[in-house]
Amino acid sequence: MPSTALILFAHGAREPDWARPFERVRDRLRASGTEVELAFLESMSPSLAEAAARLVQRGFGALAIVPLFLAQGKHLKRDLPVMVESLRRQHAGVDIRVTPALGDAPEIESAIADWAQRESRPGKIAPARRQARKKK
Repeated sequence: MPSTALILFAHGAREPDWARPFERVRDRLRASGTEVELAFLESMSPSLAEAAARLVQRGFGALAIVPLFLAQGKHLKRDLPVMVESLRRQHAGVDIRVTPALGDAPEIESAIADWAQRESRPGKIAPARRQARKKK
């Protein structure tokens, strides 16, 4: 059975701070011994092709691509399958699969709902908003 590495695949943005949560997830996975790379659809590096090439060069025979909060639109349904087919042609012999999109996982939906409810409790106002209220 070939050794598997993960690719956390997100949309990307022009603002680098946008990727911080994904970097923290990557770092947490690495700390637990999981081989993982981040990849982005656009506006950020590395691309999916670059991340896959890095992992294949390091000897991984299987890659699991984990879509992170990609909407159920064209990126997930059209763009990603085209990219994966290209990767499969480019890296023949490497098992490349795509996991269900993270945003569709019931556990994530539940965690987001719990977090939103906890953070929106009365009296729990972000410091910046608290300061703005004092100035009025």
